[in-house]
Amino acid sequence: MRKFGALLRINFRALLSTLSVGSGKKRAAGGIGAILLLGGLALYMSGIYSFLLGSVLRDVDALSFLSPLMAILACMMSLVFTVIAATGIVFSNKDSDFMLSLPLSAFSVMLAKIMALYLENLLFCGLWMLPTGAAYLYYGGSGGAIFIVVLLLVIFFLPLLPTLLATVVGYIIAYFSAHLQRKALITNLLTFGLFGAIMVVSFQINKLGALLLQNLDKFSKLLDTWLLPFGLLRRGLDGNFFALIGFIALCLVPFLLVTYLCSKQYKKILTGLASHATRNDYKLQNVKAQGQFSALFKKESGRYFGTPVYLMNTGFGALMMIFSAVAGIFMYDTVQIFIAQLGGIEAVFPMFAAILCIMLSTICTTCVSISLEGKTLWILKEAPIAVTTLFIAKIAVNLVVSCGAALISLLVIELTYFPPIVLMAQLLLLAFALSLFVALSGLMVNLLLPKMNGASDTLVVKQSASALIGILGGTAVVGLGVLVYLNLGEALRFGDFLIICTIILFVLCGLCWQWLIKSGAKRLLKL
Repeated sequence: MRKFGALLRINFRALLSTLSVGSGKKRAAGGIGAILLLGGLALYMSGIYSFLLGSVLRDVDALSFLSPLMAILACMMSLVFTVIAATGIVFSNKDSDFMLSLPLSAFSVMLAKIMALYLENLLFCGLWMLPTGAAYLYYGGSGGAIFIVVLLLVIFFLPLLPTLLATVVGYIIAYFSAHLQRKALITNLLTFGLFGAIMVVSFQINKLGALLLQNLDKFSKLLDTWLLPFGLLRRGLDGNFFALIGFIALCLVPFLLVTYLCSKQYKKILTGLASHATRNDYKLQNVKAQGQFSALFKKESGRYFGTPVYLMNTGFGALMMIFSAVAGIFMYDTVQIFIAQLGGIEAVFPMFAAILCIMLSTICTTCVSISLEGKTLWILKEAPIAVTTLFIAKIAVNLVVSCGAALISLLVIELTYFPPIVLMAQLLLLAFALSLFVALSGLMVNLLLPKMNGASDTLVVKQSASALIGILGGTAVVGLGVLVYLNLGEALRFGDFLIICTIILFVLCGLCWQWLIKSGAKRLLKL
């Protein structure tokens, strides 16, 4: 038990510590910051939704349904946070040699990794459900002290559900990665498919609130069928002891069973992930010569499209742009009604431009590109390659992803809704300037806050400080532009505003590039 506890602490620290920079006290502060960020997000969101829903449900005498509805939302949010972490933490091949040599059973090793995910989900779900309980009691819910005790039990076992689902998803991705030749392609397709399924389910869950208010009986029946754990949760919080036992059993038993079944193949999966089969179909042939930039660009592209967590976290905005544009084709009639209500395509265009820019601002592949070099950075530093060539190659990958998605999206919108071609051209130029600024500033942030000793690519991409600043920083810049337009938009035409923003962004790009070729190059050589 002592060994298991030590292993659990190691895995949990690995899960949270990569938001830190440096070592010692700074590293510990980074882990605490990650916990505070996650907990604050849970309290803020749940507090708003719980008290708004509580006031409405009290008026229709359905307050007892508040807790199961919020529990469903908590599980979905936790699943989104941990579904990729399960692949990188539980089924990581970075520490496979160490794990396979431990004097512990595969079940214990795997359980320790999964419990690290559980602790993260416990933090989120626990702080999510506390405002829900407070809203229930505030609006006159019954139970008193008994309700509080039962709620604490629910908080303890509820995170097992998203942890279980995340483990299953991680197992599926890791299994195919270990058994198929085109690992990156299959893993990316599976990841996109699973995230698409999560998005579809999330949209359906958003309808549960409306269903609860419109048809209480139908919602109650859902809680007794495919949402049975949450139906038992509701009755358990109402004082039904047997329902509470049933809820605990449905959370705990499948969790332990899946952990045991996966652990039977755990060593095989880790070995498969760590092994590199030698192909026997190599042929001696002429090799085409490549320039330095071409070679570096190919290497960066291979890493980007060959690392699913890297692609998903920094390329999700590109997918959303293309998905939204294609959805606009199938929802043409509905969108046209919306446009007509707001006063025409030119009246809606600023809103469309803002949404496009927000999506573009999240595509920042450079904010972790230096960190992902890890221990092999010395190879690039010792190679006869100019630092500026390396920087340009990394920036080029970012531009290909972001500008390519923006061009496809704008082209689809133009051919479908026919907005003014001049405005579309100005928006396309702004999209290029914004993409270039995000790429340059992301590279700057990564050089200032590198994370060269990440335990896995997942931790570097999902939880490093440079990743957080790189993605959210661009969004903050877009938000500032939106605020300026809302206050000064009446003083000039929107097309002129786009031109001004483009010029400002190009000036900022020039300043960023000057820093990169001078201070940035020196920082790279010191890493």
